[in-house]
Amino acid sequence: MAELVAASANLRLTNEDRKSVFSVSNVSPTVSADTAAGFVNAVEKLYNNGQCSARVSIVLNLKR
Repeated sequence: MAELVAASANLRLTNEDRKSVFSVSNVSPTVSADTAAGFVNAVEKLYNNGQCSARVSIVLNLKR
């Protein structure tokens, strides 16, 4: 039976103007939502210009 296996992930943060603030490659694809949110909160504090939007893109390999 075929399955999808998480291979890698990327995290991208944008500001209110939709401009990129921060981007991280090779994030663990199994990162919990709470851990990712904590990281985003820390970046917002360092960025010090308000809230950011975050997107996690996960790459999946198809195993047949």
